[in-house]
Amino acid sequence: MRVTMLVRCLAMMRGGGETRHLAWARELAALGADVDIIAGRPLLLGGPRFVLDEPNVTLLRSPYTRDFVYRRQRRRGFGRLTSAVLHADEEWFCRAAWRRIAARERKPDVVHAHALYQAARLRVDDTPVVINVPGEPHARYRRDLAQADALVGDGWAVEHLPARIGLPIERVPKGVDAERFTPDGPSLREDLHLERRKVVVAVARLVPIKNVPLLVEAIARVRERVPNVHLLIVGDGPERSAVRALVGELGLVDCVTFTGHVPHRDTPACYRTADVFALSSDFDNSPNAVLEAMASGLPVVATEAGGIREFLGAGGGLVVPRGDAAALAKALERYLTDAAWARAVGAHNRRIASADFSWPASARQLLAVYERVVSARRNLRASA
Repeated sequence: MRVTMLVRCLAMMRGGGETRHLAWARELAALGADVDIIAGRPLLLGGPRFVLDEPNVTLLRSPYTRDFVYRRQRRRGFGRLTSAVLHADEEWFCRAAWRRIAARERKPDVVHAHALYQAARLRVDDTPVVINVPGEPHARYRRDLAQADALVGDGWAVEHLPARIGLPIERVPKGVDAERFTPDGPSLREDLHLERRKVVVAVARLVPIKNVPLLVEAIARVRERVPNVHLLIVGDGPERSAVRALVGELGLVDCVTFTGHVPHRDTPACYRTADVFALSSDFDNSPNAVLEAMASGLPVVATEAGGIREFLGAGGGLVVPRGDAAALAKALERYLTDAAWARAVGAHNRRIASADFSWPASARQLLAVYERVVSARRNLRASA
């Protein structure tokens, strides 16, 4: 089985989608699939932001507009503009990717696109197309999605989108590397001088949808009752300066640490540094970081932001309304002031993550989707 993955932002940012597709590529290869990835880099200025150690990755030059979009998403009057700019960016990349695929001597058996809904409309020949759907797509993509051979997803998308878009979505749950993400091992407490602090960790891109400013506001409230609280923000992004400015405005400079970007392989030590994991997103379909925190033995406090409850189940953490800094602060405080309860919840999460979420199992389910759509296309050609 030859698989080509289209992962637009792999070289430019690393979020849950990029992490998931890299894990799938690794596990699919272990199952015998021949996997390559096509990603993008800026059209004119600048180069890739991340070193790509993965084999079989092709980088195509195309406009990279996400930073522009993220910096203007919250500004009044920019909604339609940012949507149009992002659409044009992705359209350009998809066309360039299909041209590259068409020029190959050996074509893929299936193309799997991450949130690139127009990939089905722009396909070359009759190559089967599978599209990963991480959230609700813009209405302009409904017809594009209908042309895909299969849609895959998990979390909120699987529960809610079929009724909204009138198309089935096959559930392919995420996994977590429970051997890498464990409670045992080195942490950053000593290096960061946090031995006597109650540490909250957030692992997230600093982009509007993650709403890290809400978490900063919650920490300001927590500090009134837990003076030794400390927030560890692991990640980077276009909102970095704005979040730093808010930390300064709220007088939290001495109790917030920004690590900047940390390679995924090095993040386990970040989780082990904390007493509790926090997610303050406005929307998150099924965040990898929650599973990683659970596997690391942490209790979770999260906003009601998509498919969080699918991971936490009963007893794995506290879920609060989106945008409610007071509720977020209260939930964090409950774990920070009851260490025994926090440890018990963390141990429960470790058991759930280790037993129920596996990247090899996820890849096997994905491979079954590929095999089905390839077989269906072959049958169509034969009948024609």
